[in-house]
Amino acid sequence: MENQNRPKLSLKVLPKKAASKKRPKHRPKTASNGQKKHSSNNPSASPDSRLIAFNILDAILKRQQMLEAAFASSEGFKTLDGRDKGLVRLIVASCLRRHGQLSTLLKPMISEQTAAPVQLVLKMGMAQLLFLDLSQHAATDTAVELVKKIGFERQSGLVNAVLRRVIREKDMLLSKTDCCDNLPPEIKQRWQQNWGAEKTAKFAALMAQTPPLDINATGDIEGLAKKLDGAALGDTTIRCRFDGDIRNMPEYESGIWWVQDAAAALPVQLMGDVSGKNIWDLCAAPGGKTAQLIAKGANVTAVDKEAVRMDRLRSNLRRLNMSANVKVADILDNSFALTAKAGDMDMILLDAPCSATGTIRRRPDILVRDERPDLASLQDIQIQMLKKSLSWVKPDGQVFYATCSLEPEEGEEVIRTILHFNLAKLIPFTPDELGIFASSLAAEGWARILPDCLTESGLDSAAAALGNDGFFIARLAPLTA
Repeated sequence: MENQNRPKLSLKVLPKKAASKKRPKHRPKTASNGQKKHSSNNPSASPDSRLIAFNILDAILKRQQMLEAAFASSEGFKTLDGRDKGLVRLIVASCLRRHGQLSTLLKPMISEQTAAPVQLVLKMGMAQLLFLDLSQHAATDTAVELVKKIGFERQSGLVNAVLRRVIREKDMLLSKTDCCDNLPPEIKQRWQQNWGAEKTAKFAALMAQTPPLDINATGDIEGLAKKLDGAALGDTTIRCRFDGDIRNMPEYESGIWWVQDAAAALPVQLMGDVSGKNIWDLCAAPGGKTAQLIAKGANVTAVDKEAVRMDRLRSNLRRLNMSANVKVADILDNSFALTAKAGDMDMILLDAPCSATGTIRRRPDILVRDERPDLASLQDIQIQMLKKSLSWVKPDGQVFYATCSLEPEEGEEVIRTILHFNLAKLIPFTPDELGIFASSLAAEGWARILPDCLTESGLDSAAAALGNDGFFIARLAPLTA
């Protein structure tokens, strides 16, 4: 449940129009998200499921919706049964994670005049044929039906021909591309400069895969891991291979676990014994770190400026039978300073808003954004938030700064700026504190968690080879005049 302090957009569901013989063949019909529920025993799902996947992808690629907002706004997706929902999510995520490769391979097979909706249908079919273990027959036939359904019947022959070519030439096509093609050029260039070409290729390969489900749990971790058919990573994290509705997982209703990437759980683990301490979790929604702190016995105040996301935090805490002091506020507003100064805070956890490039494997829509985040503007906000946090914590307190970003501008540069102006002192982490993430320890004393960190942890577990989210964490103490 990593924090991503991003605005939520709404997906407008368009009404379905009846087909008309007078309708121009080159104009696509308006596709509805409100499809009938299908109770099919076919594991490849129905054409309507593909239509729903098409609509969600169209909302993300054309209208720049965020991934979860597009799913949440799809009325058709809500009506599907669990199996079809899983397939829709798989197709959508795979098309986004592999969008660069799909675009590269498709370009020489079609003309520049091929309509964008037809190209999207082709990419959906190619994703299933090249990267998913699905029936070739089903992938081809449902793509042909889908292109007809969206009003491009005359292009059905093209779709059929292209996809049959993909089947014939699969190995040759895959040899012409690699996972780095999925990275936007500016991200690829920046990562190669910061982390090297070999690391960048490894990150891209990890981000192209379906990520595991990490959960943070209380109680008997080993016993719960067996129930969940997962593997324990460290003291509180269990890594599972599960892609269905988490509400159907064992012990969901008991409230003893919640979804949280292993790397995202580390900041609270590094805070040590927090029992009885007053801790403010800033930019807290949707609440994974808040839950960790409560489970460790802290008195927690959770703050976030987005009311909708804070509703989700409250809902998550209710399921976990936990409670916290919840405040909806912008911590950069001057009015918040009065509240904060009276907070008597022993520690502050600031999981600052950022570009979220460390979470691309879970948020593949980041790869297809028309506009890239302004790192300079984000850095300015992060520095302002960190300066204020240092002024609010007790003189003998600590501030933990974290971002789910792979960009030094949002991690190392922020801390260097704070130290340069003598606003804080850095309290280095130790390898023992970092545990399975010990390789993330930088010479300066902060933690730079790269996506392949767990693969280098020495853990004797196939689960560790699946990687982790990218993070940056630093521990600071205020300097008083």
